[in-house]
Amino acid sequence: MRHHSLKQLGLGMMAAAALAAPAAGWAHAVAGMRVFPATMSFDDPGVANEFSTNYSQIKADGVTTKNLAFAYAKTITPKFGLSIASDYNWITQPGQPNQSGWDNVTIGAAYQLFVNGPHEAIGMLALSDTLANSGSGGMDSNFSTISPEFAFGKGFGDLPWSVKYLRPLAISGAISEDMPSDSTQPKMLNWGVSLQYSIPYLQSFVKDVGLGAPFNNMVPIVEYTMSQCVDSYSVCASSGSLDRTGSVNPGVIWVGKYYQLGVEAQIPANRASGNHVGILVGIDVYLDDVLPHSLGAPIFG
Repeated sequence: MRHHSLKQLGLGMMAAAALAAPAAGWAHAVAGMRVFPATMSFDDPGVANEFSTNYSQIKADGVTTKNLAFAYAKTITPKFGLSIASDYNWITQPGQPNQSGWDNVTIGAAYQLFVNGPHEAIGMLALSDTLANSGSGGMDSNFSTISPEFAFGKGFGDLPWSVKYLRPLAISGAISEDMPSDSTQPKMLNWGVSLQYSIPYLQSFVKDVGLGAPFNNMVPIVEYTMSQCVDSYSVCASSGSLDRTGSVNPGVIWVGKYYQLGVEAQIPANRASGNHVGILVGIDVYLDDVLPHSLGAPIFG
């Protein structure tokens, strides 16, 4: 949907839809004592079994975009998994008919490249394909898009004890490139990074500061995402993708045993990204823990 529709709707719409792009379907990641919660605006680095849904609403230059995303991820082996995802969009703009419909379906595969428990480091390679003409309501596109991706996470639990209160910190990130099958559509480079502070890690492995429910399961987080055209000037210009667009998303994720809840503000990173603060809320169900002997287990191994 993104490339086809945005070309028709213009820059303001592009910024809106870029900010509303759904998080894809890989679950929470674990490296040693560190649990990386599923980031809400880009992929986290874990291969696992998960169902997730996110809702976002943003406004840019009078154009309001609402997005409800769904994703399901399933492990085939302990290190390899498949996923399927799509999202439903509602777009309203002054003087124009409202638009709504399903975006194209995205299928993906991911491989757990490494997990280093003592240093709380984890990495994942993924490849996804957004299938042409698989959406509805004129919101989809008539070309496919291949997207290779690398995602990573690093906890600070190996810092010296003299700076023990920094140990609950962690960073995660992902970088990908969208390569459409239609040469008139632009190639886009996307990247995201998060800084997170785990209260559960603080109280379990550093010092119990006495926080009770629900604060003892919270992870304050700031996510930062950007996207920019990396094609020729003429292709970028014709698609309206000359500017970098993205957002800064401060918020909090509550991590439970079976699921996580999250809410974040979406602050446009620059003028090209919009002029209103949006909101992003989501829930991720950890099927690994809910159904560990059936749907939450790898098919092989």
